[in-house]
Amino acid sequence: MSLEALRALRARAEEALTMELARIAHELIDMEARCEALEAARDTDAAAYRIAVERGLAVEAALEWHARLDAHEAALAQTRQAVHRLRASWSGVQGQLVEASVERKILDRLAERRRRERRFDADRRIQQALDDIAQHRRRERGTDG
Repeated sequence: MSLEALRALRARAEEALTMELARIAHELIDMEARCEALEAARDTDAAAYRIAVERGLAVEAALEWHARLDAHEAALAQTRQAVHRLRASWSGVQGQLVEASVERKILDRLAERRRRERRFDADRRIQQALDDIAQHRRRERGTDG
């Protein structure tokens, strides 16, 4: 595989990882907002439950409140797990992105070095050709004079 093909492959990988990181970040923001909304709903229901208990509550109503509060806790736990997974995924993709970026920069430096070497070689060949022409002219002048 040529150096340019490798550079293009690394650039595409870096772009794909950047897009994946953006997608994960968007999901993470949404999931954290969902967590906050669930916490607010849980807190509101818990406050309403305490007020209902103070006013006196039938056993059936208390069981309904407990089921509702348990559902809040289950949804909140599930959402927190999703946040944790997304953060771990974000961290992993970020590490891959850093690695891909470093690899691409190494390939960029290598390509630049090769370009400099080719320019140097071309300049050297031109200079050699000019030197050969000058030497040939000196010889011609030496034999003419």
